[in-house]
Parts: sequence; structure tokens; C-alpha cells
Amino acid sequence: MNKSWTIFKREYLTRVKTRGFVIGTIIGPVLLLLISIGPGFLMNLQSEKEKNISVVDLSGVVYEKLDEAIDDTTETGSRIYQFKEILATESKLDSVKSTLRTKVDQNEIDAFLVIPPDAVDKNESEYYAKNVSNFEENSKFRSAISGIITEYRLKQSEIDPALIDKLTKRVHLRTFKISRGGKEQEDIGLSFVVTFVMIFFLYFMLIMYGALVMRSVYEEKLSRVVEVIISSCKPFQLMTGKVLGVGGVGMTQFLIWVGAAALLGVYSQAIIGMFFAGAADVVFPHIPVSVLVYFVLYFLLGFILYATLYAGLGALVSTEAEAQQLQFPVLFMIIFAFIFAFYIIRNPNTDLSIVISMIPFFAPITMFTRIATMSPPFSEILLSLALLVGTIILLLWLAGKIFRIGILMYGKRPTLPELLNWIRY
Repeated sequence: MNKSWTIFKREYLTRVKTRGFVIGTIIGPVLLLLISIGPGFLMNLQSEKEKNISVVDLSGVVYEKLDEAIDDTTETGSRIYQFKEILATESKLDSVKSTLRTKVDQNEIDAFLVIPPDAVDKNESEYYAKNVSNFEENSKFRSAISGIITEYRLKQSEIDPALIDKLTKRVHLRTFKISRGGKEQEDIGLSFVVTFVMIFFLYFMLIMYGALVMRSVYEEKLSRVVEVIISSCKPFQLMTGKVLGVGGVGMTQFLIWVGAAALLGVYSQAIIGMFFAGAADVVFPHIPVSVLVYFVLYFLLGFILYATLYAGLGALVSTEAEAQQLQFPVLFMIIFAFIFAFYIIRNPNTDLSIVISMIPFFAPITMFTRIATMSPPFSEILLSLALLVGTIILLLWLAGKIFRIGILMYGKRPTLPELLNWIRY
């Protein structure tokens, strides 16, 4: 056991002291912040540049109302969208559009709108610009024109638009999540985001640190360092030390990131409120302590399970190309569990979800997804953990036998019959 501890310290300290680990650990929370806030902030960031937009309104309905419908301003208070009416007739429309296209091409105007004479009846309008991939801006023009024409139709029908708006106003549906013990908490769906982030973290860490165990094994095997190490300890002690050492590195990084996430969670409303109006009123989901405990538990057990598999694979290969080929089945299991988690988020208690969450190779992600989404009966969680621990013990025994012989084997990759012989040996 002392020798496994020595190997554990070596594996742990050599990785934790590297610049890559320090930089990666710092970048993690920064990326978490950017991913959480960045996209929404950038999408809501308005351009301060004024835009000159010509309007050809053959319907005679839209132009006069556009300034009122689209009144975005810069920080200085000036209007962003400067609309200018272009008078035209239906017979000269093609000529006018050709002239306006030239002006857009020569940057004399930014864009132009064409409202056909039958827009009220046919619900069509046209927008021309060099860039039509600004979907928010496109939607703004579409909504404004649609609103103006709808209001015009109502007035023509002698129906009060305000009354129609009052009668057709949508009913707000507040959603509450009921947790164990009948406790309720308002949740607008942010618990899905939290669940997804935690699942993705599990998925990412299993792949990254599992592969790191395999790489560590076959690199020492190729450099013949392992021959020196094996002379002073048993192969199983080497495998155990490596698995726990690299796992300790992952756990250290995990704890640092959790601390950063917790700090971000405390001030999340204030931070998001700086960028989004009304965010201060949003009720952010409370993560139960039990969910965090299960997250750590399934992370540790999942890591040991896959790290053991990766250590066994690392002992079998003699080249990096062989390592890439052999790790595909292991990667497939992790990827399958991650993809299936999206089905479980929507259907946590179906028979298929229950069965998949019980399979040990998928359980670290799938069972945790069920726990985070809608906590299953404790008996199912206990059974899942028992199967997972039993599979780990079996894998440690099998991988230990393969590791014992494979770590000193070079050249041709062993065949399946040879692997069976190693296990029987």
C-alpha cells in the first residue's frame, strides 16, 4: 500500500505543479462565466452606428408609423434607425429598386424596405441590405411592420386595437418544481441549464482524465521507465497509484471549479442584472446538497471505472495509433451516456430511462441525470451504486491481470485468446 501511495503522490504532484494545470484550472471558471453570460450579452449588445434606411411604401400604411414602432436610440439619445421615404409608383418600382440597390452597394444607405401596395391583403414586405444575417434586426422589422398593418386592419374593421390586445393577452404560466418531501420552488427552466452544465462536466472529465491515465501508462511503457518501477512494486500497485493519482488531479480541479461556480452563483443575479433588464426578478434554482453529494460520488466512481479500463488499454498498446483505436469502444460508452441524458431530462421515470441508468458503464452520467432532474426512489439509487461498485471491483481484478502481463509486453498487440489466457494465468 505504501508503494501505491508513493506512485499516487508522484502522479498527483507532477501534474498539479505544471503550468498547464494551473492555467487550465484558472481558465475553467473564466470559460464558465463567458459561456453563461457572453452569448446573451453579445446578442443584446446594440450597435451605436446610425443606419439610414429608405422606405418605399406603396401601401401608404406603414411609413408614418415606423418611427414610433422602431425607436431604438444610442447612449447619447439619437435614433439608430433613420427612415427616409422614397416616393414611387408601382410601374416605376423596378427602376427605384435598382437605384436603391446601387446606393446600398456604394454605402450611401444601409438598407431599404419595400412595402407592396397589397401588403395589407397578402402579408408580404421586402428588406434589402448587404447583411441579412442579423436575425434580431430582421425580426424587429418584421414585428414592426406586422404590428402596424394589424392595427390598420382593426381600425378599418372599426374594432378598438386596445380592446383586442386586452382580450388576446397571454396568460403567464408560473412553473414550480416539487422536490422530495413535497417542497416547492419556482423554476422557469433554469434547473435544466444547471443539470446540463453538471452532466457536461462529468462527460468532459471522464474523457479527459481517463485518457490521461491511458497516456501515462503507455508513455512510461514505451520509455521503459515502467521496467524500473515494476522492479520495486507490484503491477497492481502501479495501476492503483496511477488511477488514484490522476483522479486526485481531476478532483482538485473539480473542487476549485465548484468553488468558483458557487461564488458565481451567489452574485449571479447581480451580474446578469447588469446586462439584462428584469433579471433581478428571476428566481434562480437552488441546488440541493444531496445532488452535489451524488455528483461527487458518481464522478469518483465513474472515474475509477473508466480509468481502470483506460489503464488496462494503456498496458496493451505499444503505439499511440493503437491507443487511439482501442479507446473508441470506451469513448462510445461515455458519448452514448451523454447523448441519452437528454432523453432522460425529459423522461426521467420511463422504463428505458430506469434500465439505462442501472447499467454501470452509463450510470455515472445517466443515473446522476435522473437524480438532478427528478430524484428517483432511493432504492434505485442504491441499486445503481451497488452495481457500479461491483463492476469496478470486477474490472480492477480483470484489468489487474491484464496489466500485470501487458505492461511488459512489446511489439504485437495481443489477440482476444491471448487476453483470456492472461486472465486465467
